[in-house]
Amino acid sequence: MVSRSALVVSKFDLRHLKLGMIHLPVEIWRYILLYAIDAPKILHIDPIPKGNLIEEAPYWASERTRNALRRVCSSWNRFLAIHSHRYIRISDFFHHMVPAASLPNATRIRIDECYCSKCSPFTSDRFELASIFENCVKSAHTLTGPIPWRVRIIDVEKHGYLDILALEPSRISNLRALLYWRGGNLPDIIFSASPPLSILRMRESDLAKMKQLDLSKISTLDIFGIQRTNLGVVHFPSLTHVSLDMSYVSRTHRNRVEQVLEWLQVYGRRLETFYWIDHVSEITDSEVDKVWSLCPQLQRIHLPLKATWPPPPSAHTLQQLRVYLFERLLSDEDYRSPAPCPACNYTHVDVVQFSHHLPQIAASGVGRIEIMTLVWHKWFDNTNAHIFCFWTQAKSYAIEVVDVSGMTFEQALVAYLEECKRRSVCKRV
Repeated sequence: MVSRSALVVSKFDLRHLKLGMIHLPVEIWRYILLYAIDAPKILHIDPIPKGNLIEEAPYWASERTRNALRRVCSSWNRFLAIHSHRYIRISDFFHHMVPAASLPNATRIRIDECYCSKCSPFTSDRFELASIFENCVKSAHTLTGPIPWRVRIIDVEKHGYLDILALEPSRISNLRALLYWRGGNLPDIIFSASPPLSILRMRESDLAKMKQLDLSKISTLDIFGIQRTNLGVVHFPSLTHVSLDMSYVSRTHRNRVEQVLEWLQVYGRRLETFYWIDHVSEITDSEVDKVWSLCPQLQRIHLPLKATWPPPPSAHTLQQLRVYLFERLLSDEDYRSPAPCPACNYTHVDVVQFSHHLPQIAASGVGRIEIMTLVWHKWFDNTNAHIFCFWTQAKSYAIEVVDVSGMTFEQALVAYLEECKRRSVCKRV
């Protein structure tokens, strides 16, 4: 799929653009430029839980477009200059790549875990790095004062830095999506600042504290590390998209299915997305049937690893199935005995969930399967027979297979070849 930025640049060849021949109001040109440099997958809020950190490539592609367009004329340069650093990683401050003054204007901030020699927790002083970031935040806050910062999305990969950022409520007063990927629990300061969140990814252990927040606007909830705590301890009146990630626990605590089904009795009727991530619990066909009946509006679903595929009712609205990509442990009694691949008659060690249920899935009207953790371009140079066997079989049933970014194999291949071409041109210049 050709990106919007590439499309705009290809239509307006920067080497031959004659501005005198194109008479449009300034406001229209600004809309065109903003469209050209947009990176929706990075800078827009997606209500669907992803389960994986973002791929940054689309943003850097949009930045190359922005820099190219700045060279067209001085007015474009002035306008586009104010849209720099829309996406910031805190490691960029440690590497002296972005100024502190860029923080208040960033749309998305990633509290990332960098493993270079300067940032690695094994070779650097974490207190010194936190102090550097704190000084950057203070410097930026001195410039803006009480004026709200623009940040709408924050990704958290390590503990301690969100506290610094959220110390002043004005810095997170526009925050809509807080995605806590790794680290400890949410800092207490988040609950006292109470930003207007609509999307939240968090640990199960933070559930009880959620009562301190305004929950009326939270439409997407992504909870991980779930063990046996009562999911109903907090009420979310506007939930539409949910991901429940059950933790790996001892075998005596494996079956938590009933708890989830009870929770669905409260929230299931209005859910459009329900991702149920569970590698160890047993789930019967009748329990999957309960999911269909409790969630009549579902468009996207992810079922536990040990589920089979009892079809949903004929009137169901299901459009997309998300599946695991996992390594089958042939010695593990929990996994069913391996069956040869229908496409190549070879027993793959790596397996795509529901590989042997594609006829039933197609008969259910599901036209799209997303493979969790799959990024197409990362598989082009690797051993990937199991992926392409699954893709071939799915195509034979008219089922589209996409990766975590929503790209089909064909779209990813075109993007991959375009990037290879761009890099070869850059090397020659």
